[in-house]
Amino acid sequence: MLSAQAIKNHHSDIFTFLHGDLETAAVYCHVPEDAAPLSLVYVTDVAQLSEARRHKPAILIVHANVVDRLCAIADADSCCFSVKNVPMGMAILLKYFDKKAARFTQWGERHPTAVVHCDAIIGQGVFLGPYCVIGAGANIGDGSMIGAHTVVENGAMIGARCILHPHVFVGARCQLGEDCEVHPHTSIGSDGFGYALDPSGKPRKIPHLGNVIIGDGVEIGSNCAIDRATLTSTHIRSGTKLDNICHIAHNCDLGENGFFTAGFMMGGSTKIGRQFVTGGNSVVTAHVTVGDNVVLSGRSSVTNDVPTAGAYGGYPLQPLKEALRTAVSIGHLNEIRRNLKRVMKHLHLSENPQDDTAES
Repeated sequence: MLSAQAIKNHHSDIFTFLHGDLETAAVYCHVPEDAAPLSLVYVTDVAQLSEARRHKPAILIVHANVVDRLCAIADADSCCFSVKNVPMGMAILLKYFDKKAARFTQWGERHPTAVVHCDAIIGQGVFLGPYCVIGAGANIGDGSMIGAHTVVENGAMIGARCILHPHVFVGARCQLGEDCEVHPHTSIGSDGFGYALDPSGKPRKIPHLGNVIIGDGVEIGSNCAIDRATLTSTHIRSGTKLDNICHIAHNCDLGENGFFTAGFMMGGSTKIGRQFVTGGNSVVTAHVTVGDNVVLSGRSSVTNDVPTAGAYGGYPLQPLKEALRTAVSIGHLNEIRRNLKRVMKHLHLSENPQDDTAES
């Protein structure tokens, strides 16, 4: 439950109180068409505002651009606030309606089937779900939540207030900072893809003795694979967010506050700078360096260093404006080729006149 008074008292830097009863409280957060009298509702345009008014929600939060369409009489049933940035407003208030913790706390602090080694260190207020496994010397920070069937191997360290969803694997000696969240079926600290060929051509596995070090406030989506380093550490720096189905190879270093969208893949020993943003299905090859504040469009491929900040796209990689022109041109290549052959034939420059005739 969230009261209007709490919004005014604790989040006045984001939300501006307009009018209404501050004793009003919301139990749910809904889109305008699903709103009810106990709902909190965000609206970004006039159409949404009209729809929300029909349902008379408890708390109404409107984008600053539509504040002038509010009427104190018409909105008497709602306590109204304005916000300049709706996504930021949602980031602040939706946590009050998030019942994610109930998935873990329903079992009590430690489910009877949880397997915890006697040498493991479990902090205060840690919740251990069914069939999770905590290895020797592992350290789970205060207030963390470990989901069902999750494995934290020997010597791994999980910081305070982390959430490891069901079926997460954290390999031996890997480290997660504070306030991290890892979604189901993600593997942190599996071996990297490293082999050497013996004289007969048979591949010999190179053991990976390093680990993975993850900073504070990192979120990793479902079905991601983050490989441990060969001898040192694979790094994911603080504030970075990985979408689902991302692969981070051994010895890589991802800078602070990056956004890695679904399907991102990178080769080993690559370093990516701060504030990196990529569209889906992008690829960065091994042994390259990408600078700070680089943005990639979806399905881009990086095969060389990108030292300069900016927006890029395509394969081979180009500045984004050039990449968009290239993408448009590709659709005309066959027509351009036919026209070029006609010109060459007209100028008697063609080496194969019969082929020219067939092509035209």
